[in-house]
Amino acid sequence: MKSGKPIKKTDKELWALIDDRIANRMYLFKEHAKKRLEERKIIDLAVLNILRNKLKRKRKKSKDKYESPHMDWNYCIEGNDIDDKKTRIIVSFNKQLMLIITAMHIHLGK
Repeated sequence: MKSGKPIKKTDKELWALIDDRIANRMYLFKEHAKKRLEERKIIDLAVLNILRNKLKRKRKKSKDKYESPHMDWNYCIEGNDIDDKKTRIIVSFNKQLMLIITAMHIHLGK
């Protein structure tokens, strides 16, 4: 088995993996995510709805980041919740699960 930095997933691979993990309930909200969701008043169902929403979810590739301690990429997905608040979600994967790392509302003022 080759060691080192894994190749980043294509959009097609990422969407298929997200859809599969949600459909099969193979996801986990990490402790950090649970804490941040509570602080930011974001419900877990909103996160899952954004990840599932094939028409409006978008990948923000510039925010994807390789995490060497975890030996995988963190992927940035953005979409709007039911209240039309723009939300950013960071996910990663291990062999069995999609790991939901964090979620936050994005404020679009400059």
